[in-house]
Formats: sequence, structure tokens, C-alpha cells
Amino acid sequence: MLPWIIFAAIIWLFILIFLRSEVKRLWSVAFWGILIGYLSNIVFVSNGFYLFKDAYYFVEGIPIGYLIGLAGIGIIMVRFLPEEKIWQLPYLFFFSALLTGIDYSALKLGYLLYQNWPLYYSFLFKLLSFIALTWLSELTVTKRSRNYYFR
Repeated sequence: MLPWIIFAAIIWLFILIFLRSEVKRLWSVAFWGILIGYLSNIVFVSNGFYLFKDAYYFVEGIPIGYLIGLAGIGIIMVRFLPEEKIWQLPYLFFFSALLTGIDYSALKLGYLLYQNWPLYYSFLFKLLSFIALTWLSELTVTKRSRNYYFR
């Protein structure tokens, strides 16, 4: 089975069905998602905190399907990021918890192996990654219009 390719396929299928018009505006977020995901995961994987299992193609211990999925996760996360600053941190907490739930499922199914890494570290790692992704996307993504959600 190819769990990480399925992970990426589900995310990108969602994007193609619901967010196709936003990809042109948010393409840089996909780049930042891959970069942040790669750099942070390579540190944790190379130091033996966790391991990815059941993947055919790896880049220094990280499945390529996982990295492609992170690009899509970044697009989804930034697309639905609230404009009001007061709501952004709660949104990032929620999004981090949601993806930590995916990690938990992967852990229980045996596709991810935590060695020296508790689940709440994963939540904190995701939260910090999403904060960095939000900051970087502010530099490269064109601003939304006021009627953004009602087009």
C-alpha cells in the first residue's frame, strides 16, 4: 500500500475540485510548505525522533508523497486563513490539531513510528511550522479582496 501517495492524492484532489482557481494565487505557499516541511522533518528524522514507514520513494528519510501532500496542506491552510489577526492563532491551533490527528492515525496504522517523540511534540511542531508558513505566505501571496469569501 502507498499511504503517503494516497495522502497527497486526497489533498490535491480536494484542491483540484474546490480550490482550482486559487492555485495560481497560492502557488508560492506550496513551495514554502515543501521547504518548511523538508527542513524541519529532516532534522527530526535524521536525529531518530520518528521514522516514516511504507513508502517507495524517500528524500533523506521523508516520503516524496508526504512532501507533495505538505504543499497542498499549505495551500488549503492559507486559503482558509482568517483575515482578522485575532482569529488566526486559534485557526492555526485547530489546523495543527487536525493534522496531529492525521499523524495519530498514521501512527496507529503503522505508517509512522515515533521513537523519541511524544504526540504533543508533533502538535507543537506543526503549530510552529504553520506560523512560519503564515508569515512567509504574507511575503509572497497577493492580498485578498474584501469580498473574498462571497465571490
